[in-house]
Amino acid sequence: MNELRNAPSAAEDVDALRWLPLGIDSEDEVAEYDALHDGVPEWLVTPYWVWVQESVTIIGRYQDGSGRFNMLDEPLTEAMCQTLGIRTPNLRRSETSEYGGYQQLTLAMKALRVHSRPLQIADYLLAHGGHGAADRLDELLQRGRSLYQIGIRAGRPGLTRRVPLGVKENADALFASSGQAGIRLAKAWEALYGVSPDSSKSYGLAIKAVEDAAIPLVSPANSRATLGTLINQMRDQRNWSLPLLREHDAVNSGDVVLNMMRLLWNGQHDRHGGQPFAPGDVTFEEAQVAVSLAVNIVQLFSAGLVQRR
Repeated sequence: MNELRNAPSAAEDVDALRWLPLGIDSEDEVAEYDALHDGVPEWLVTPYWVWVQESVTIIGRYQDGSGRFNMLDEPLTEAMCQTLGIRTPNLRRSETSEYGGYQQLTLAMKALRVHSRPLQIADYLLAHGGHGAADRLDELLQRGRSLYQIGIRAGRPGLTRRVPLGVKENADALFASSGQAGIRLAKAWEALYGVSPDSSKSYGLAIKAVEDAAIPLVSPANSRATLGTLINQMRDQRNWSLPLLREHDAVNSGDVVLNMMRLLWNGQHDRHGGQPFAPGDVTFEEAQVAVSLAVNIVQLFSAGLVQRR
């Protein structure tokens, strides 16, 4: 009975039951241990490249049917190297044998391992039918505290940045339920959280997603309205609000929505060329803000919560 009383209940914090390496005790030590790592950290190098080799390996047979051996999937590997700009020697097999297959794989892996962005290789193989088990790679990345996990990009498996689970689930639900705005938001998310983030593209798509969601309500007669046009129109009308029974005297709910839209619009400082003193391309962090703002704004408009008094 005492053992049952002392056993952890299901309601206890899961983190309290985690196994951590010996000596990882304080909050700072746990935070440092849990930090996510970009690229392929040294403790993942060997298992990562083993997975890559499995992914480009197929089974060859002797012409007389006397045995099987490992060999390179030539079409897959050549297409990948050409797409990713990886220089390779001639990988075409010169003989159908175990030794010939070994030579192929050795030359291919030597070329792949010097690629400056190794995770692009796994990303390509996941999307184009590599032969390695995707779930094993995902487990490897999770155990190694990688910044990346396996997700879906452009309708295919691929590597995506880790974000809090609840945030991703809410975003996915919004992508699926918000029509064209949801499609744009999904593309903005993919452009931001993929292996090769494109912050400018992501920011631009976030703005277009808000335009898709807001134009039918704010400016239905002008399908070509920009976010700037919508902001000016809502500012002049001064009668937009959210369905809140109580509001702060100094903060009108309609102004909150309008200011979110202003923040998104004005933050895109790389929208026009020919500005020698412009700050340059938007940063990854700026695009994160933009996508987060767009998710919230699109959700409010798509749910019919932005209303005219």
